[in-house]
Amino acid sequence: MEKNDIERGLGEMNYNYINKTELKVSEIGFGTWPISGHGMGSADEQQSLHTLFHARDRGVNFFDTADMYGFGYAETLLGKVFKHHKDDVIIATKVGMQWDNQGNLRKNLRADYIRQACEDSLKRLQTDRIDLYQLHWPDPETPLEETMEALSRLVDQGKVRYVGVSNFSVEEMKEAGKYLPLVSNQIEYSLLERSPENEVIPYASKGQISILPYKILGRGILTGKFKGVAHFEKGDWRSEEEIFKQEQLAKSLAAVEQLRPIAESYGCSISQLVIAWALRWDMVPSVIIGARRPEQISESCADLNFSLHTEHISQINALFEQPDKQNN
Repeated sequence: MEKNDIERGLGEMNYNYINKTELKVSEIGFGTWPISGHGMGSADEQQSLHTLFHARDRGVNFFDTADMYGFGYAETLLGKVFKHHKDDVIIATKVGMQWDNQGNLRKNLRADYIRQACEDSLKRLQTDRIDLYQLHWPDPETPLEETMEALSRLVDQGKVRYVGVSNFSVEEMKEAGKYLPLVSNQIEYSLLERSPENEVIPYASKGQISILPYKILGRGILTGKFKGVAHFEKGDWRSEEEIFKQEQLAKSLAAVEQLRPIAESYGCSISQLVIAWALRWDMVPSVIIGARRPEQISESCADLNFSLHTEHISQINALFEQPDKQNN
């Protein structure tokens, strides 16, 4: 269900509950993959720490990470920054991507691995309880019953407050929900990837499962600042993504330019317009925004109040209509 004509104050920072929890999270969540130094180019530690503190100063209280981000490095950074501020922030992390000494990754949601991974995450985060523990990706080799029983035990032991998933389909959510209530599903969702509107979002709405979108700014394409073909440093996985291929990128950037007059009518940036578009859904309490520098998170939290009107939502949707929608 959509929220229409809802006033938002991104600068004042609005807070919403993740459904079926006591977790009241900022509408802007900080995604820590970009500061992990893995998969999105190198990262400067002092700059990363400064960016985390800056986000908190701007009202961000929700920080999302994963044990595989930098092979534990992102969790270590969060532990270093917030070890004395546990009551002020909500930390979500993920499990299920195991790595070896060569940095090779494989999906693993077996019970013994989850138990050990949880202990390792608690140590890196310098805490005794994880607010939201998420299954990073489905693992077809492990029965979900085994996985969810291991998570249930961690909840009973007080090491995990709530359980969510990430990148799960409707069928996978249904199966996991047989064994333990799910409170959220973190998914890729943006104007460049609207397929969740077909099944995942309607199912989540019906089941009161919160949706936590990531890649909401399309890896930077939807900020209005991206110009032409991208050149990424070695080790940046974006160079392999379809959305950055020349033909697709040109099409996307042309559509982004048509967002500019809509954003100007609200006195906001294109990034802020895109964020408001995602937050229109009742079951979206927060969007995950990645940042490496303080100014990147500042824009998302800018001092701004506006109402996103129904007709503008329709215009925006038409600009980024998905192929399967066009054929229906």
